[in-house]
Amino acid sequence: REQLSRSLPEYMVPAAFVELDAIPLTTNGKLDKKALPAPDASSLAAPAGALAPRNPLEQQLALVWAEVLGLDTVGIEDSFFDLGGDSIRAVSLVGAVRAAGHDVSVRDVFEQRTIAALAALIGTRDAPAAEYRPVAPFELISAADRALLPDGLDDAYPLTQVQTGMLYELQAGTQAHYHSTGGYKVRDDQSFDEDALRAAVRVVSSRHEALRTSFDLSICSVPLQLVHSRADAPVTVHDLRGLGQADVDAALRAHIDAERAKPIDPAVAPQLRMSVHIADDGWWLGLTRSHMVTEGWSQHSTLMELIACYRALRDGRNSAPHRAPDVRFADTVAAELAALASDDDRAYWREVVDEHEPFTLPADWSGDGSTAPEAYSVTVPLLDLEQPLRALAATARVSVKSVLLAAHLKVLSQLTHEEAFHAGLVCDTRLEVLGADRVHGMFINTLPFPYRRTARTWGDLVRQVFDTEVALWPHRRFPLPEVHRLAGSADRLVNVIFNYQDFHNLDEEQLDLAAGFGAGTNEFGLTVSTSGGGLTLKTDTSVLSREATERMAGMYRLVLEAMAGGPEGDASGVYLPEGEG
Repeated sequence: REQLSRSLPEYMVPAAFVELDAIPLTTNGKLDKKALPAPDASSLAAPAGALAPRNPLEQQLALVWAEVLGLDTVGIEDSFFDLGGDSIRAVSLVGAVRAAGHDVSVRDVFEQRTIAALAALIGTRDAPAAEYRPVAPFELISAADRALLPDGLDDAYPLTQVQTGMLYELQAGTQAHYHSTGGYKVRDDQSFDEDALRAAVRVVSSRHEALRTSFDLSICSVPLQLVHSRADAPVTVHDLRGLGQADVDAALRAHIDAERAKPIDPAVAPQLRMSVHIADDGWWLGLTRSHMVTEGWSQHSTLMELIACYRALRDGRNSAPHRAPDVRFADTVAAELAALASDDDRAYWREVVDEHEPFTLPADWSGDGSTAPEAYSVTVPLLDLEQPLRALAATARVSVKSVLLAAHLKVLSQLTHEEAFHAGLVCDTRLEVLGADRVHGMFINTLPFPYRRTARTWGDLVRQVFDTEVALWPHRRFPLPEVHRLAGSADRLVNVIFNYQDFHNLDEEQLDLAAGFGAGTNEFGLTVSTSGGGLTLKTDTSVLSREATERMAGMYRLVLEAMAGGPEGDASGVYLPEGEG
């Protein structure tokens, strides 16, 4: 590391070193990247010159940071974002720090960024963190409604407004919005054991309320989600052994089509189905689910927990002990109700919609309507720009998410004449409580993210975007449908959304991530997400023609290339593919 630092810029010095007996090669003699092992915590070294804790509080915080980030040591001046921090890790970190008695928030972590600064902030606060009181079962409904409930329930509570909107889309839409299926190939050197998997499904379902939930619209005075004491997910097994690779791929595609054509009944628990697909070279574990009970992080947590439990039961061992956290999804419902009653939250979002116009895609970029809408996606490659973009984030002291979100907003600004506009950002609504990252549920709220054309340089732009997200964070539980009501418009408030995904809860040693399958849709016209080493633009031909989406992809690439050139680059310029003006 020291030798490389003499000849390379800081951002090019590897963060991890992994020793190999031999470089894995493909049959053509080229580097086999898929066979390279992922770095573990022991391969990560603290940066040279990292400062050690100077007092008991910094020592305590350093231990929490190292555990949450999966590192051996953390320097007190190391940036949370440079060490791999993100929103979900911030929730875990703050939950642990609050459990230790310190009054901090995720916003504090985002603003302070280092252990030294956070410790100094804690030192200015006299009162310790208030003890968290979770919602008791059935606390969020009236006694009259509880008397109407059927037997066999552990809890019942209202839907969030976003869940209600999803339910409407599921029942009223012509497409199967918020009903998705996906899965991954399991790395396994043993034959598949059906009995062990069915037992694992029962065990994991018993642990998580979201996996035992259904929805009721008629029994009580308000729509409710019902947590059943028991709900076993159906498991189907498909034997694909003896088929060639092309036929296996065709069978997986046929499975996706069949699952998409068979909606999940909201009134029946659980809101998911499991599938197994056995080929000659291994097996896939698939999950079809209603988005009303789970999002990406929860879905992947479910898959990993199922596989761990399956391996233990197959090998004749007990599954790992499980202690459910005190916090539950019902607590997020309660937090939304509190946000709806908050004058501060309401004033924040009223200002956003009053002072910023909704972003709309160019009307003449849609398809001609001569054929039925066809969903498709285009991916903008980013792997070759990853290091300089990370360097930009480090220099500006922001997250990589802020850099990519800034690029997204810059591209949108080239497609509108509005000086101030807003576009959708997918936000996580988990509580900042110990164990919240381990709760399964639909912790998603898509909100209008405000943007103004004021930045001169890329450094200015990414800091502006980061500061805006920090300001938005305390208000992220105010539901989008209510923001729409504040806007007082009959038109859709948000039709283009950005979704930053970093599912570091997927274990590449357990799953072959390159051999996954899946499909799903939402009601938004264009979704831009981080996935597969790039930015993926997902839309359909009724919203954007293929030619228009390729043009947009070209703009994203040009903007990102310009940002990779450094923080002093021109953020006020226009970046268009060659031949356009």
